[in-house]
Amino acid sequence: MLIKNSFIIFLILIFNSTQAETYKFKNKEANIELLINNNELNLIKFEYELDQINDIGGSLELSDNEAKFLLKSKNLEYSLLNSFFPKGSKKTNKKIIISWFIENLIISKNYQLKNVNINLIYKEKFEELAIFDELRELEFFIYPNLEGPSNVYGYSINAGEILAARKISNDISGGIMFIKGKYNSSKEHSSILRIKDFRIKDDTKFENLIKSTRFFDIVSLINDTQKSFSYMEAPITKENDLIYVKDAFIIGGLVGFTFSGEVNLIKKTSSFDGFYGPLYLFDKYIDQIPLFNKILTNNKNESLLGANFSVNKVDGETSVTINPLSLVTPGKTKRIFKIFDFLKKDKEPNQE
Repeated sequence: MLIKNSFIIFLILIFNSTQAETYKFKNKEANIELLINNNELNLIKFEYELDQINDIGGSLELSDNEAKFLLKSKNLEYSLLNSFFPKGSKKTNKKIIISWFIENLIISKNYQLKNVNINLIYKEKFEELAIFDELRELEFFIYPNLEGPSNVYGYSINAGEILAARKISNDISGGIMFIKGKYNSSKEHSSILRIKDFRIKDDTKFENLIKSTRFFDIVSLINDTQKSFSYMEAPITKENDLIYVKDAFIIGGLVGFTFSGEVNLIKKTSSFDGFYGPLYLFDKYIDQIPLFNKILTNNKNESLLGANFSVNKVDGETSVTINPLSLVTPGKTKRIFKIFDFLKKDKEPNQE
């Protein structure tokens, strides 16, 4: 608060000048230099210690149409990035251009990225955005598409840490993540999230669900890998304040299960339903078993015997309900074939 009040008084004094002048302001936390010309602020240079960990320095050059930031940080926590980025569809008469180099980006106490570059161009929405570190452990891009919405591409070798930092999920550990999609604005975008070779953390709300799905998975029981999964694919769409997930699926050991649902960002609620079953039902050799082949490939509108589950979050509390040995209704049966089709392709995702 002291720096804020001192800086306001400083601005009041300097804007009485009509000549081109350079003004300096300094205290324990900040070192600021301003170039004023005819009562217009043209350039700001600054060094600012945000706290004992985080710092930011650089310059801001202002013109009639643009605001150009050239920034550098030695250490910065990932959680602070959003506070510096332009917000949502905020209207501005200036194009915002940011080039930011961060020597040490702190994702969490267990995971850090070195020599991170962030470059963006923003006017009411991201026209371009690029985030990547020196070793390319994390990559995220929004780039123009002349034929429609902008393209989105993302990659991380540590899906669990990135999803937790983004406050998407705290339940996943490890995993290689791929994102591919389309971006209209912060209110409207869609993507397919793929994660391979990940694990569900201990003591999560999903523990009972996992135990029930893997109960007959002898391989995972013997190897103590009940919480490990080989692949997840989730189509995600955002429309205003609602996020929809449709026909996502997860494969682990000898079990496959699918789910759909929505998240309400305003109410901070979520609701998902799905089902699971032994993976051999969806195996690529299903064609060799006449009875299963007829059920799964010729009569897709018939009900199947499976196990339903639901996951709901209200007021910060997550509840999981499991209904084993229940009939999968015709409307949900089609989700099985996403797993079936994936296994028939017999290929892994790549960094397209």
